[in-house]
Amino acid sequence: MLGIGIVILFACFFLPRIMMRTHAATLPIRDRAIGRGADSLGAALYYEPTAAVRRYITWYRIGRDANGAYFQGEWARKIACAVYELVVYGAGNELIEVLRVKEKFNGGRLTRVTRLPKKADFITLRLCYVDDTPFPVERKKLNGRYCAWLAALCFSLAVTVDLLVWLVSMFVFRCMDGFTFTYSPPLWMWAALLGSTALAVIAVTCAFSLARFFLMRRKGDPHDA
Repeated sequence: MLGIGIVILFACFFLPRIMMRTHAATLPIRDRAIGRGADSLGAALYYEPTAAVRRYITWYRIGRDANGAYFQGEWARKIACAVYELVVYGAGNELIEVLRVKEKFNGGRLTRVTRLPKKADFITLRLCYVDDTPFPVERKKLNGRYCAWLAALCFSLAVTVDLLVWLVSMFVFRCMDGFTFTYSPPLWMWAALLGSTALAVIAVTCAFSLARFFLMRRKGDPHDA
């Protein structure tokens, strides 16, 4: 039970964070600051998103009030609903979180206020869907940061799956010998089983991730940096 608990903890806590960083390594940072100002919530820094996003959200601001950091943008046109991502970075350009926001247009000029993590310094705004129509995804070129996180993801998934296979196999073997611990598979069998499983996981993960990367990049802006 302890081993299964470790696998579940790792899969629920660490793997999503590695996947988030792998995803964020493909997204270009292009939004630029355009000035400072104040609103009803307090002082804020105003940003201009990419030209494609500005067709729907003219600008957005990141400010701080008594409840912490927040995001709010201005709609450029009336839409029924939108889904957008806020890729949140800290002061040292480290990735903190990727927030996915779904919003239905309520007739107002501004988006709703979305609370950001405590250490948020700036964000990148990416539209995902507008009126249920997928929005083109901008991607960086294949880069070292993405490859490093993809390697970490492959390794983590391989270790997680191998540990799960080992636990299940040990339980099956114990059931076969009536929990007398008299049967112990040879080392070469474990090496073949766990090695082939790890290679299969790595191959599938790499194939899926790279295919998705190049497919999304082809659909997005051909001038991604």
